Amino acid sequence: MSNYKIYIFLTALLCCPGLLQAQEQNQAQNPSQDQAKKRGVQFSCMLWEGPLPEKIYYQDGEEYREVQPYTTSRSLPHQLEKSTQFRLFTMEEVEKGNGKEPELVYTLVGQAALLPGVQRILFILFPTVDESSKALNIRIMALDDTLKGFPPGSFRFVNFSGSDLIVKFAGILKKIPAQQITIMESKIGKLGGLVPFLLGNNEGKKIFETRLFAQASGREIVFIGKPKEVGGLPKVRFLPQLLPKKLPKIPAR
Repeated sequence: MSNYKIYIFLTALLCCPGLLQAQEQNQAQNPSQDQAKKRGVQFSCMLWEGPLPEKIYYQDGEEYREVQPYTTSRSLPHQLEKSTQFRLFTMEEVEKGNGKEPELVYTLVGQAALLPGVQRILFILFPTVDESSKALNIRIMALDDTLKGFPPGSFRFVNFSGSDLIVKFAGILKKIPAQQITIMESKIGKLGGLVPFLLGNNEGKKIFETRLFAQASGREIVFIGKPKEVGGLPKVRFLPQLLPKKLPKIPAR
């Protein structure tokens, strides 16, 4: 490749950070053979409510690494290679005196089992703070985030509303019990489009209705939470993800 072509290619990358992000995500979703040989589980996190009052760290073997969860998107991907559980900690520096280096003390604030046989997991974090002790506690929910368990073009509905619900999506009716999850296909074409989405209660009354934008190369989690007021509309949150296509090969010189 000539120097001029190299310059044009690098300029395009610098001007399009989304392209770099798509490439990184593509590698995460479609690892190379060398990456596939890595032991353990790849994971990312999402924070249900925030912000957190302090930094949190996950444990992998004897190492502790910081993870930064968000409320509107997945965190950066991380790798668990040595641990068989997902465990979160807070960290405190304890002074030892006599000119010695402070000791790092890690306190367990949440843990969850890994999903057997699942190599990519999304952990949903539900933080609470004890009113008397001010201690942080994090409840953790693990979701299969592989393309096999959560295919492109599909929607995952998570019922946190506290009661059973009826979901109508893409012309299909399904009952989702409280605290349960279901995955439904959008059956959308390559160009994508809007798909009707309706929620009903056990009495058959419609309580929420909208249209969701579906893409064959994307997938979306729909979180259905409790209403802010008794008898009000459920709180619905969306976590879309556009799965990147493979980048074209750089033409040979």
